[in-house]
Amino acid sequence: METSSGMFQSATSTRTSSTTGSTKSVRSASSEDRKSVGSGTGSGMSPIDMECKIQAERITKILDETVYKTKLAICIPYLVREYSILSKILTDEDVENLLYIFDLYDNPMTCASLMDATVLEEIKEGNLSFKNRLNPDLGQMIYILNSYPALKPRIEERIDQMRMECEEIEKDTPTAEEQNTLTAIDYLRNLELFRELMVVKVNKTAEQELSEKFNARKLEVSNAKLTTQIQEYQTKLREENEQFQAIMKQKEKTIEQMKQELALLEQNAAASLRKKIIESEREMVLESRTHAIKVELLQEEEAEAKEAHENMLRRNLLEEKNLRTRRCKVETQLLSWLQKYDLEMGDKQLEVDEYTEKYEEQLRIFEELQAKLVEQDLEYIPLMEERDNEYHQEMTAKMNKFMLEHAARVIQHAWREVLANRAEKKRLRRLIREKKRRKAEEAALAKKKLRMAAAEAAANQN
Repeated sequence: METSSGMFQSATSTRTSSTTGSTKSVRSASSEDRKSVGSGTGSGMSPIDMECKIQAERITKILDETVYKTKLAICIPYLVREYSILSKILTDEDVENLLYIFDLYDNPMTCASLMDATVLEEIKEGNLSFKNRLNPDLGQMIYILNSYPALKPRIEERIDQMRMECEEIEKDTPTAEEQNTLTAIDYLRNLELFRELMVVKVNKTAEQELSEKFNARKLEVSNAKLTTQIQEYQTKLREENEQFQAIMKQKEKTIEQMKQELALLEQNAAASLRKKIIESEREMVLESRTHAIKVELLQEEEAEAKEAHENMLRRNLLEEKNLRTRRCKVETQLLSWLQKYDLEMGDKQLEVDEYTEKYEEQLRIFEELQAKLVEQDLEYIPLMEERDNEYHQEMTAKMNKFMLEHAARVIQHAWREVLANRAEKKRLRRLIREKKRRKAEEAALAKKKLRMAAAEAAANQN
């Protein structure tokens, strides 16, 4: 119990330091805003406009912080399940503080309300409701998680996943846990919408609001005029509707008459169809007879065509013999032409040899030029490499110098923050000592009063 009380005191002390740190950030933000006002007045804006702009920026900062803290609160169950994320990003001290808060929430036997007998009996019976638990300092938990910017992308990624899951959940019947996520995402959407509306409202000037009110009044007057016109048009529409209904009744009567006429026409059409079917059957019998006659005629024509085909074959055989003789004549003529071609190609080969000698000479000149180019490359490439090395050394020297200067700035800034935190802790220790001293004095006075009262009571009895 002593260790738990010590851890709780450390948590409260860190919470007070967080509140003081937040007040410091607000003061520093206000001072920066005042400086921006001083610089903005010179740029042509009035002090009132600059003050309104500063207040709008402060409100947007506060709303952004509340939206992010709401996202943290929604993602706390996910972070508890995925403990490896917190252990990688948070320090050991903050992880111990979070574990202590989780332990207080999960173990109601450490509750300070156990001094009450009724609460003790309820816990023994198994009633672990929220009223019988120690309400953990959830604000301290949010402060610890908010102090790590490396956790922000994980939170944004998880919120996007939850939104996609909610879109899929809304299609089906959600469970109790899914309903909780739906309500949380719905609350976050409303909060983001409130932030957007607040930004739009704050960025408006007084002139814009007056112009909007003036336009609204104009619209009200025009709306009254339009309502009167709408009423007039409604009366006209009623009269036209009555006329239309009368016309429709007349048309319905004509439609009934036309239906009766159509029924008569259908009867007549059925009778005519029957007559046409009988006539078509008669025509089909006649055509079948004519078809048989045509088949006989076609068979006779087929026999005649076969005889003509045989005659054609005989003629084609004679023509084939004639063509073969002509082929032999063409082949002998082709052989004579080939001999002439061989004689002519012998003369052309001499010309080809001359051209090949010229080509080999040009190729030799090209190879000599290419060898000279290789020798020049051997001198040019090392020079370019030396130039690149010098440029690389110069750039690395500049980069090292910039990194050293940046590291010096970061170390100086961190050392200033350490000194400020130490001063703040010393001031808090002094306040705690003064509180303890006052409590001791009050207890001593109470004891003195009790002793005096006991002495007076004994004196009265005597």
